[in-house]
Amino acid sequence: MKRIIYLFLLIVFSGSVVFAGEPVPGAEVFVEQEPDEEPIAFQQTGNSGTVTFGHLDKGIYRILITLPQQKGKLARGADKFDESIKSGFNTKKQSYLFHEKEGFFTVDFVNLKKIKESKINPVYKVEKNRNGKRIVIATFKVDGKIGEVTLKIEALTSKEFSSKVKKAKHDTALALIRKIQ
Repeated sequence: MKRIIYLFLLIVFSGSVVFAGEPVPGAEVFVEQEPDEEPIAFQQTGNSGTVTFGHLDKGIYRILITLPQQKGKLARGADKFDESIKSGFNTKKQSYLFHEKEGFFTVDFVNLKKIKESKINPVYKVEKNRNGKRIVIATFKVDGKIGEVTLKIEALTSKEFSSKVKKAKHDTALALIRKIQ
């Protein structure tokens, strides 16, 4: 019985270390309403790596992010990583998987209220402006008043990213997103 408990704890502990990302505090997240493309909301992720945008009126919105440079084990290999999947979006889980020179990341859309069909439309477009680079990651449509969306951004090691990519290649819900410069 003790062996079973130890094995269970080892599996749970290993799974949380190997496959769980680390929250990304300090990522800048912008929400713009189309077609104006003027920011209507801005937040930085806190220690949990999450941001919530609420009280969104009916309309079409896009989400842009600026990622902080990762350090240590979360940064190793990001500039030399050679993988066929640069970004992908799981349509069932409403979750992104991508890498940039800043590191390897997942972005999960964990709370969608009054969003048309509870669906995020993935986009992956890098925009450069005087303040640096922002990545357009999604558009969505709010059906009625008081729409809400929550994002959770996590950083991965290159090994964790590779593992997720290998698993994702066999997932029929994965939509590959071409990076638009």
